[in-house]
Amino acid sequence: MAYAHPTEVTRVRRAASGVLALAIAGAVSLAILLAALLMSPSEAGARKYRDVSSGHWARAYISWVTDQRIGGQRLLDDFGSSFRPNRALTRAQAARVLVLAAQRQKTAFKAMEIVDVPPDHPYHDDIQRATKLALLGIYKDGFRPDEPIALWQFHRAAVRVARLRFPAEDWSMLKALDRRNWEPNPGWKPGVPKYFATEVAARYLGLRFNHPAGDDRLELGPMDPVRRDEAAYTVYQLLRLPQWRVYSLRTFNKVRFPRLSERQKEILSFAFKWVGYPHIYGGEFPTVESPYGRQEHGGFDCSGFTWWVMKIKHAYPIPLSQRSAAQMAAGAKPRIKRGALEACDLIFFGPSGPESSAASSYHAALYIGDGWFIHSTGSSAGVSLASISWPGWAWTTDLMWGRRLLKKAELRVVR
Repeated sequence: MAYAHPTEVTRVRRAASGVLALAIAGAVSLAILLAALLMSPSEAGARKYRDVSSGHWARAYISWVTDQRIGGQRLLDDFGSSFRPNRALTRAQAARVLVLAAQRQKTAFKAMEIVDVPPDHPYHDDIQRATKLALLGIYKDGFRPDEPIALWQFHRAAVRVARLRFPAEDWSMLKALDRRNWEPNPGWKPGVPKYFATEVAARYLGLRFNHPAGDDRLELGPMDPVRRDEAAYTVYQLLRLPQWRVYSLRTFNKVRFPRLSERQKEILSFAFKWVGYPHIYGGEFPTVESPYGRQEHGGFDCSGFTWWVMKIKHAYPIPLSQRSAAQMAAGAKPRIKRGALEACDLIFFGPSGPESSAASSYHAALYIGDGWFIHSTGSSAGVSLASISWPGWAWTTDLMWGRRLLKKAELRVVR
């Protein structure tokens, strides 16, 4: 069975030029931008660890990050000559690296009493600073310094570090998309996960590594513990964040949709729950075991996400022979043009936009409204939001057409 087109990730990287247009149009050439995106970290002169082989996927990131010295300390250098790449990052270790990445290692604090972090704890000062800076919180029973930190928690903290590093930028999207505030329709709060806003930000900022299809077993879901090699990649990206990318987060400040029917709200509320799940080649289910066979990890490829939301969960009649983006695109009868799209339409992308053949479709997504859509893509390392209205992005130029699955009655808005 064919799945998402293998060139999807490569093609979507063209979208970076659109961010540039939004942020600092004309100031940096596309060639320089692409070079920055594709540049591998240098290992020259960097520290080597005996348990990080030359073929380890994160070797270059580990070498680069641990070679950074902030306040005289190497980042993520917790075990001497070993790095322990596959071990879960603890909350104490996360506190230290996050405080250093924020360059707040000199932040003064009045030590609070934390039952499981006595004054002689090796990470005491880091934990005190991390809590004062609101990078990490304290539970009722203590800080739990030896507990693994979950992916969503680490991403949330990393986004907060980015905010400390770029305090003059507009971070309104974190409040706007917070589950307590976000009303894409007046009076309708979709009940998104608590990490929705920070996962959208983390994915957009490129803080998550997308493993190639052959290594999908290494992917992480939002609740999975963060491995130390994954943490090294996030910190690498965090320390190299360009200002234009942070600037363009403001595109998420107002994610609003036209008035939706109750059926559309039901479907989208379900779809939003999967933001932060990884991109898995051939994935169509949130767990390893799916109705169609075993996956390497719970998660979705692009067409698999629309398949999960619209066919498996909501029972729309997409034939088994139309599992890939190209097959779904070919099944669109009629083809819905850009201006006529409705929330919960499937949308497809191809190299020549509306002039593309169905067979050339490399990506599928679920349309939300007002230009926004939700999808799973390697370029954001999983499920997140994007827009067909972002100037210069591939999503804007490559939109082919939509496919309507909802019936007319299901689109009716009760006023």
